[in-house]
Amino acid sequence: MRRFDLISDIHLDFWVKDAHSLWSLNKKIRRFAAQLLPENGSRTLLIAGDLGHSNQQNYMLLKFLKEHYQHIVLVWGNHDYYLSRRRIEDPGGFDSIDRIHEMRQLASQLPGVYCLEGTAVTLDGITYGGCGMWYDLQYGVQVLKSDMNHIFTTWRTVSNDYALIRGKPRYTMDMFKSEQAKLERILTESDVLLTHVSPDWSRVPEGKQLQVSTSFYYFDGAPYFQRIAGKVWCFGHIHHRMDYTMHQCRFINGSLGYPKDNPAGPKRIVSIDI
Repeated sequence: MRRFDLISDIHLDFWVKDAHSLWSLNKKIRRFAAQLLPENGSRTLLIAGDLGHSNQQNYMLLKFLKEHYQHIVLVWGNHDYYLSRRRIEDPGGFDSIDRIHEMRQLASQLPGVYCLEGTAVTLDGITYGGCGMWYDLQYGVQVLKSDMNHIFTTWRTVSNDYALIRGKPRYTMDMFKSEQAKLERILTESDVLLTHVSPDWSRVPEGKQLQVSTSFYYFDGAPYFQRIAGKVWCFGHIHHRMDYTMHQCRFINGSLGYPKDNPAGPKRIVSIDI
């Protein structure tokens, strides 16, 4: 039996508010992160995107988790591209891709942390391949029979991706095609696939099935379903934990979500046996 741990959608800055000093902030983050640790964790932690809105806080979190895991494997989620209001209003250079570059550099200072961007890594006999992926709006087109103009209008109206992202990820279809090419590179060789966005909309949470905004949470995975038998596909984005089998592939969501999603306190990291 082989094992790894999984979490996503930590949204750290919703759980830990800024402090008057870095020392105090780090103490808060460590106290919060200790609540996430499973009782019998594995050597490898997968993070399926959405660490938080602050690279500084994210680095502190990864540094703490690295004390408890030999390996950390992560992909970027949509919130990892978000910019502060100050940077959004600044017409000068720093955009969402710059923020990812900065976070990647910070993570590289921690040995054993792997940021997958159409790449794969083999750890303890398991090959993990991943990329963040992006939504392609096809849920709205295929399931809700909506037209692209209406879907894009809804996206501009309700999505923080439109409001808080600058640069390439804001061009939704270009971003999807770029991430799709990364997925193609690692699909065949990977035992475990790690993406932020799910390829399977067969388990849309109750009450979300008829909402156009659900189009911003999935991509059409049908072209891949004949190629994923025997694999495990880990994802996040949807703040609803699940573990099920479709297309002879095991799909797992180990998301944490916001404090409002966890009235009893933060849920622990999920341990997965395969």
